[in-house]
Amino acid sequence: MAIISPFKGFRYSETAGRIENLIAPPYDVIGSDYRKVLIERSQHNIVHLTLPESFEVDYHKNIADKLKKWCDEKILVQDLENKYYVLRQTFHYKGRTVKRTGFICLIDLSQSNRIIKHEVIFNKYRDDRIKLLDITKANLEPIFLLYEDKESILEKISENLLFPTIADFEDYTIEFSDCNPEVFSEFMRKLENTTFFIADGHHRFQASYEYYRQNPQTAPGYIMCYLTNLFSDSLVVLPTHRAIMKNISPLERINEVKQFFDIEKHQNLQDVLHRIEEKNTCIFGVFFNGNFQTWKIKNIENIKSFLPEGYSDDWKTLDSVILHYFVLQKIFGIPGDEKLYYDIHPETIVKKIEDGECSIGFFMREPDIMKIKNVSLKSEILPPKTTFFYPKIPSGLVIARYI
Repeated sequence: MAIISPFKGFRYSETAGRIENLIAPPYDVIGSDYRKVLIERSQHNIVHLTLPESFEVDYHKNIADKLKKWCDEKILVQDLENKYYVLRQTFHYKGRTVKRTGFICLIDLSQSNRIIKHEVIFNKYRDDRIKLLDITKANLEPIFLLYEDKESILEKISENLLFPTIADFEDYTIEFSDCNPEVFSEFMRKLENTTFFIADGHHRFQASYEYYRQNPQTAPGYIMCYLTNLFSDSLVVLPTHRAIMKNISPLERINEVKQFFDIEKHQNLQDVLHRIEEKNTCIFGVFFNGNFQTWKIKNIENIKSFLPEGYSDDWKTLDSVILHYFVLQKIFGIPGDEKLYYDIHPETIVKKIEDGECSIGFFMREPDIMKIKNVSLKSEILPPKTTFFYPKIPSGLVIARYI
């Protein structure tokens, strides 16, 4: 059985309004203020389904009722034929225009051994998604997967497609089109034996798999996914910066830091961000008490002995691993990530510290995606927020209902 399938998706009808007023980022990156902005754009914005205003006891049922109502009222209309859905996102990054192309499909959960994970799963969030799936019988948002294709077949196919839906959303442009399965026949043969890597959506994937495993006769055996090429130069992975929320004075531990790191002072944030772009070494930007610094490892071998045993060199040399398991846990005595604030915007980290909400900030480099791949293949779990694939896949372009 093929692991990838087209499907008859549910999409917004023309009467629902302009697509840029109806779509939203994935639910787990939307703050309360931005949710209000999305709701003001349309009473039918997808955020009404993906992120409730409050998580009261019956919120799952409320979402299911609203989804059914929108379908009954033809706000959402099902396609008559099975389709693949092609999404092209155009954005600017480091002075260049980038076009990332991917497609939305269904993935067979009975072949879940071909889906490679790298993130810790928390049962509380997984179980919440299971309950939502059970009541709605729908995938409201696609998870984000990567495949390997050095021939760039999808990118070549997309050059000959018409994209009837074009919209500006956030800081990128969306082009969206449906595609008959016949057009993808060669491409599907290429992916027949491919392994897929989860970029975003670990909890939603695990929820779908567990629901299917527990209810093999009645649960949907598929999950809606967005797939894009791991080898494409359009794949952008942003660093996620961190700040310690606990009141800690780095100066109390500076002698221990100096044993393992060369410390360099800088005038401002931009100097720090430029300095940490250095390759082939582990280096962090640091900010505390108005001081901008970089901490560069003197000898990685001296640090490896403090890291958990049984892991590969790729895992032990990842910046996020060294920061979490050595700097935060050993030097600052902070277990886990419960005392950390995360943000992809370094300026926000600086403001959190200047406002007294956090005590010390760490600025990260872009993660090495090939190291992430190698670590994932070994089933080695990474610290939280190691990767931030940009841009995210907007929710609301298509929904998979299993009815």
